[in-house]
Amino acid sequence: MERAFSAKKEKEPASSSVQDASDRITRRGETIDDKIKKLDAELSRYKEQIKKMRPGPAQEAKKARAMRMLKQKRTYEGQRDMLCSESFKLDQVACAVEGIKDKDAQQNLTSLKYASKDLKGMVKIIKIHGIDVCDFSFTLLFQS
Repeated sequence: MERAFSAKKEKEPASSSVQDASDRITRRGETIDDKIKKLDAELSRYKEQIKKMRPGPAQEAKKARAMRMLKQKRTYEGQRDMLCSESFKLDQVACAVEGIKDKDAQQNLTSLKYASKDLKGMVKIIKIHGIDVCDFSFTLLFQS
């Protein structure tokens, strides 16, 4: 009885990396490319057959079939373009993640933090409020 009405098995959560997702999309794109190549070969075969046929209902039927195949090819090309853009976006994300994980980037970030603290400390030490800009510029003019 358990086999007939068994409970659903719990699926493990899908934890995939950006690279795995990119690889899956690339494989799907390759299968779509194969389908497009097959349609191209079939379309060229239909084109040759249509050229050799006499005008009439048989030729119109071949033309209609070729048009359906052409529409299918355009659909596949749209899907392939969409997959290419997704793959590009995933590659950009992977590059950003690698940049964040990079040791040099982390060191640069910490050095910028320390430099910012030092500059803030120097601004507190130097009191710009007490300097009169006009007097300072006149003294510079007379000294030169």
